[in-house]
Amino acid sequence: MQESWVNFKDKLQRYFFYNKEELKVYLLVTLAFAFIWSFDQWGETAFNFVEGIQNFLIALLICAVSVFVHDAGQRIVALYVGFRAETRLWWHGLWIGLILAIITKGSFVMFAATSVWVHHLAYHRLGFYRYGPNTLSFSMTALSGPIASIIFAGFFKTIDLWIGFPEFLSQLISNFFVFNVVYAAWNLLPIPPLDGSKVFFTSRVTYSFVAGTIISYALMVFLLNIYSYILALLAGGLIWLIFYVTFESKIGKGGH
Repeated sequence: MQESWVNFKDKLQRYFFYNKEELKVYLLVTLAFAFIWSFDQWGETAFNFVEGIQNFLIALLICAVSVFVHDAGQRIVALYVGFRAETRLWWHGLWIGLILAIITKGSFVMFAATSVWVHHLAYHRLGFYRYGPNTLSFSMTALSGPIASIIFAGFFKTIDLWIGFPEFLSQLISNFFVFNVVYAAWNLLPIPPLDGSKVFFTSRVTYSFVAGTIISYALMVFLLNIYSYILALLAGGLIWLIFYVTFESKIGKGGH
């Protein structure tokens, strides 16, 4: 156990943080997401530069933390199973998100501009597969990003509901929570190279459970004002069962 922890700690120190190219991707995506998120917040009735800059800076803080948490979840899981995660820019998603924000004047937002890839760590013992990346480790790494976003944002939102922070901080946490739910939902779409595609093409039944859980959680929050991971998991389990019975079990071969 001690040897495993030392090995994992060494991998964290060596490979957790962004390299130079990944840092550029992180900064570009953060700026683009902040622009999209705050696009309709430059004055309620007329353009207000000061108000817009303030909202943009708040959005920049929210997006910077959120994108880092998403990537950190993937990087930690990748290192745990013996790989190094690399964050890559998806230019198509970035441009589509920016164009949609401009065309719809910020009423429709899209936050899907990165993908994750894993690389074999030649000098470390691997947890699942010794000779290179495989679909299971790849999907586990991809899935950990949206899950990290939901858990991290939900944690602070739950504390706010229990304790009740001052109005400004409470509003900041609410915006942070909403962004992360939307961000996770976009990244779970089964569209290459997004996180959801790596899960979907590895195991459809796993994808149905995870996507069903997160979508159910989002719907309960936004429509019913219910914050419950347990109910979301139950809903995800029901969606998984329905998907398996009505589709997966009938095609002769299934997910895992």
